[in-house]
Amino acid sequence: MLSHNKLKDETLYLEASKIAVVPNVSMYHRFLNWMSGEFELYLQDDSNGLKVYFPSGCLSVRLIQSIRADVYFEIHVKSKNKFLGTQMHRQALSVLDQIYKFEKTM
Repeated sequence: MLSHNKLKDETLYLEASKIAVVPNVSMYHRFLNWMSGEFELYLQDDSNGLKVYFPSGCLSVRLIQSIRADVYFEIHVKSKNKFLGTQMHRQALSVLDQIYKFEKTM
């Protein structure tokens, strides 16, 4: 698992991103599907990756590049509420961990 974390943190504002890689396109699409299900109560736009709108911001997953079989993508959260933004970011990373564990069992 290759990752890069970036955190911009102010008093009431949070912007966090993580670049991750999965070994194939089907795993990336499975991740998008699971993310959509995890945040099904929020307004979503899946026209370019996945964007989830919550009351104080948004969470997005976008494809960066695909090299051979590896798929690189970014999970990005922008929130006016630091607590809620952090919670959404952790929840997205938890889904990513579940995807990795699921793939190992197959």
